[in-house]
Amino acid sequence: MRATIWTTVREAMEHSGDARGGDNGLHRSLSWLEAEEGRVSRDQFYISAAGALASCYPIPHTALHRTYATWEILCGPPVEELIRQTPQPQRESAEAELASVRSRLPAEATDTLAVITPGCVFPGVSLSSEVNIDNLDTLVGAVEAQAQDLGLPVVEFGHLRDDTAADRALHKTLRARGYSAVTVGADAVLDTSPYTDLDAYFSGFRSHRRKVMRKERRLFEGARATVRVDGPEGLTDDLAALQLARYRRYGQQADRDAVQDRFARAARVPGLKVLRADAEEHSPSAAVPAGPLGFIAFYEDHRTHRILIRLGAFNGHGAAYFNIAYYELVAYATRVGGMRIHYGDSTYLAKTLRGCSLTRLTSYFRATDESLHNSLSRAGRLRTALEEQQLARPVAEGKIR
Repeated sequence: MRATIWTTVREAMEHSGDARGGDNGLHRSLSWLEAEEGRVSRDQFYISAAGALASCYPIPHTALHRTYATWEILCGPPVEELIRQTPQPQRESAEAELASVRSRLPAEATDTLAVITPGCVFPGVSLSSEVNIDNLDTLVGAVEAQAQDLGLPVVEFGHLRDDTAADRALHKTLRARGYSAVTVGADAVLDTSPYTDLDAYFSGFRSHRRKVMRKERRLFEGARATVRVDGPEGLTDDLAALQLARYRRYGQQADRDAVQDRFARAARVPGLKVLRADAEEHSPSAAVPAGPLGFIAFYEDHRTHRILIRLGAFNGHGAAYFNIAYYELVAYATRVGGMRIHYGDSTYLAKTLRGCSLTRLTSYFRATDESLHNSLSRAGRLRTALEEQQLARPVAEGKIR
């Protein structure tokens, strides 16, 4: 059985019958992957084998888009932020280890072929329900051969989960081929199916937590915000300014054109919805300026019962984040019925305190050069240790699978 390489996802899906079954969802659809082409990498390759399709993106160490860059993941700002959240004296030890890892792993050695699904925390491989280990081994071997042809020393398979048997088979295949497994976070998922409305959601929490959440709700209600749900036309210029401010606040390289590009790509995927809240011009609270308090852009994937958040930003007033991203979106999801909201990684405590469970995300890295692979593995062990510390508290509360 041979693998086939395509340069556009439209070609891959028109000429290949692979990965049409399974639990691949909207994020592995033609419209989603096609909308992302050219954003994280100038080129892309789709490698198909019986029952599987991998989306591959060359990420040189000089790439402007850093989210999937190997050095960024293993040695960059995400690791620095994890260390800042580590208590003393472990922090000093982690800082020393990061410095040592960086001295042995120069960024220019980490040009990568990344197997990912851009714009979400799901793997870059579509798997049918009939996929087997031999097919997966053929697929991974073809990805490695493509990386070698492109002169890229590192192969990355990003954001693997363990939700299905097919996912677990991919974990097994990568480990057998010598990949280094790295915990890169967790996807926070809120199952709204038990709730009929927002009051039912609040009622599911203990008294103290319920009081905190209702207080956040009253702060938002005090702003007398107007909440509405629009289609893709709701991604307006004032929300672009809010999104840009959020990117810059978290140190991400972006400008207005980049945000408008992200908005336009998101709108190309059918079914985009924009939930936004706006404070009145004459708000009773002088601390709340008129205009958008924030927004969430998302998709309803009814086949997999998921709500996938694509974009979002908040101005910090009136508990805007918790009310728009959680309470208003939860209320919306309960009206739709039976949906799980995928909030992605980071800020685990805030998310688990509001009912989310966590699904661990694992990325795999491999270099054919033994010395480089050993350095990748050492860096991966540091990232994994730091991430597992972050997950430890929700784990103790039984919030993670």
